[in-house]
Amino acid sequence: MQNILITWVSSWIWKYLTEKLHSEYNIFGISRTDPKIKGINFIACDLTKPNDIKNLISKLSLSKISLDAIIFNAGVGYFDKFDKVTDKEYMNMIHLNLYSNIILTKQLIPFFTPKSKLIYIWSIASKKFMKYGAWYQASKFGLRGFVWALRNEIKQKVFLINPQYVDTNFFTQMRIEPEWKYNETKVQEILITVQNIFSSKEIRFEIDL
Repeated sequence: MQNILITWVSSWIWKYLTEKLHSEYNIFGISRTDPKIKGINFIACDLTKPNDIKNLISKLSLSKISLDAIIFNAGVGYFDKFDKVTDKEYMNMIHLNLYSNIILTKQLIPFFTPKSKLIYIWSIASKKFMKYGAWYQASKFGLRGFVWALRNEIKQKVFLINPQYVDTNFFTQMRIEPEWKYNETKVQEILITVQNIFSSKEIRFEIDL
């Protein structure tokens, strides 16, 4: 059975993916809180804390595994006028959406094989210029740039999935509705895309949903 690591398995799209995939794959799920999904290997980890990432790597090392795929998902968004987003909110978005994913990718390198697949589920907000999400989009554009560069450097397969608005509770932290909200991507579309990547039916690097 293939080993799949999924980040932020406690909520939103990524809990759904974990619930749908864990019967077919050996899932290592990481997040701050336990999603209470039977049959997965849960490791508590706050990706904004370097020591938590170190502990995660230590636990994976003890398992002596290689990872067939990693699904990177962490994200937070505060939507408001540019000058109304606080410094704390901005730093939280940059740290979780951008910095933690870069650091985690680097730390997971020892667990890659030549056939490992790295999947970043990101956002159409990394490609379009919109109102009321400047700080959020800064983090998304940054990660998209990182993933493009990473693709050109490593031998593993790298994929970038860009959904539009997904009908979850992600937008509960918005104070002004971002203008892309009503272009909807179904969570089932994301699941099918991931499954097609696993089976090599999907070979495109960047996939807009």
